[in-house]
Amino acid sequence: MSHQEYLQETGGQLAHPGRLRSAFAWLVALIVVIGLLHHGAARAAPEPPPAAETDAIASLHVEAARSDWQAQMPPQDGWTAVTLPDIWTQRWPHFDGVVWYRVSWNQTPGSHPAAVALDYLNMAGEIWLNGALLRRDEHLVEPISRMWNTPWYRVLSTRELQPGENALLVRVSGLSAYQPGLGPLTIGAPDAVWDIYRHARLVRHDLQLFSLAVTATLGCFFLALWSMRSRETAYGWFAFLSLTWWCWAVNEIVTTTWPFASNDMWEAADALLFHVFCVSFSIFVLRFCDRRAQRIERVLWLSVAVGVTAVVALPQAQLGTLRIVLIPASALIFFASCFVFLWLAVKSQRTDHRILSVCIVIFIAAGIHDLLTVFSVLRDNHYYTAFTSQFLMVGMAFVLAWHFVANVRRIERFNDELTERIDEARADLVTTLQRQHELEVVNARLGERLDLAHDLHDGLGGTLVSSIAMLEHTPESITPGRVLSILKELRDDLRIIIDTASSHQLGEHALDDLIAPLRHRMMCLFEGRGIECAWHVSGLETVGLTASQNLDVLRVLQESLTNVLKHSGATCVRIDLRHLDGSLRLVVEDNGTGFDPAAVEVRRGLGMRSMQTRAARLGGNLTVRSTGGGTVLRLAVEIRPAAVAGEAHDALRGVKGS
Repeated sequence: MSHQEYLQETGGQLAHPGRLRSAFAWLVALIVVIGLLHHGAARAAPEPPPAAETDAIASLHVEAARSDWQAQMPPQDGWTAVTLPDIWTQRWPHFDGVVWYRVSWNQTPGSHPAAVALDYLNMAGEIWLNGALLRRDEHLVEPISRMWNTPWYRVLSTRELQPGENALLVRVSGLSAYQPGLGPLTIGAPDAVWDIYRHARLVRHDLQLFSLAVTATLGCFFLALWSMRSRETAYGWFAFLSLTWWCWAVNEIVTTTWPFASNDMWEAADALLFHVFCVSFSIFVLRFCDRRAQRIERVLWLSVAVGVTAVVALPQAQLGTLRIVLIPASALIFFASCFVFLWLAVKSQRTDHRILSVCIVIFIAAGIHDLLTVFSVLRDNHYYTAFTSQFLMVGMAFVLAWHFVANVRRIERFNDELTERIDEARADLVTTLQRQHELEVVNARLGERLDLAHDLHDGLGGTLVSSIAMLEHTPESITPGRVLSILKELRDDLRIIIDTASSHQLGEHALDDLIAPLRHRMMCLFEGRGIECAWHVSGLETVGLTASQNLDVLRVLQESLTNVLKHSGATCVRIDLRHLDGSLRLVVEDNGTGFDPAAVEVRRGLGMRSMQTRAARLGGNLTVRSTGGGTVLRLAVEIRPAAVAGEAHDALRGVKGS
């Protein structure tokens, strides 16, 4: 939970005694870690060898004397006995220049010290053995080479050594602001000296490179992660502080002042980078704890802007003063942020906060040690923050990865819940579709019943009405043959209905097949009434209508012809039914007495309603024009491609079949 949520749950109460005991435990751990680091620093210098190795390490006598920058030879006087490691500002404060160190030992006959190892010299120099040059750094005057983390090892040949007393001269060029001097130096058997050199190389150089590699990797990884999830600001601040720390820590291994003109400018810029790191670390702590402190953040970034301005604008002589002010201020910001986080971690009791707290305690101990070393409170030249920072970096990366994995798991749980809800919704949808299908089946059955009613009206109904009218008006003229003819007409109408229904079930496109029996029957009726009937039918074999559409066209034609027989009093009727250019056209024209379409529209008999309904179902246009000289009925239907029509029919047949 966040700090705000914690306060809400606890009502803002102070930590109980158990938390105070936890805080005391962290303090004890901090003191222990500082002691271990200082003890490790003391052990970094070569200890007196065991008795078994006394003959392997030579006993050295070391003296030091000051000289000027351009001196090529050591001075004749002014030599002072010193012990290594030596920082000359403790003897000659504020001295910038060259100090010569003379290391002498007695090479007795029969002993074979054949190697020399030097932990460091600060800042650059050259080494001579009995007048022979063994090593020279690139820049011995400003900008001085930066060789304090470059241990040196050399196997001495018998040519370079001489029986009796031997002298090793070390010329060291340094600046008083940066702890100039000479580190531990060992001369003895190659195996013993190599072990000492390898340890120094590991601590001063290899671990620093490893630290830089880990820091850069973590920084780039979380930078890429933040670029893909910009809302996770803690990732971005961690990447920024990691890369800033890398830029600052590279100071431990570089050997030149490039791209700056002097060590003072380099160290001022490095101090500014350290300040930026401390500020970004403070903001990371706030973001990691889900907090914001806008005023404090503005003050911190204002201090960064002031530092940049000072580094650019101040003369070189005042850069040292800026560094003295900037480093303690930055360290104060860093330690304050660390202790604030430790306090929040004690209150939150979160596991990830506790893990990061352990890493912070280790780094605080290393930082206090290095800060005391920078200001010469401790007589040491080892700096531990550069590689102990990996405890902090890895710890921060671990808790961020912890959060990332927690978010991924939360997303996975959300996906599982979403899948369950989708399955439930799918089941509900299936139920709804099944219900809808049932309703569609019921509706289709009702539609079929209504279609059957229309078919009975338009077919059998018309024949029955005309036969009943004949029997009512001229019953004496009805012969047995005529009765038989009427029964055959009823049979034909019933057959048309049955055939149409069966073709509808089978999905046949049978308009031309249905027109033929209707045409035959209607021709007989018209001839029996003495009405001339002319048919023009073409293109029906290419019509791609469904069975229900065929039936609708057939019933419109049948109803219109029945109306001619029943109401028109016509002597001539012409039927034109053709399919041309994707359009079906039906025209029924007679020369009867006609009627008033407006009056019929008002009354809207069942026959007219049936034709209008069928025309609408076909998606066509039905018009009736009637005058005193006859009536013209027109039906126009746009025909879709047969394949599309077939798909629609198959879908409809599937519903009805269900």
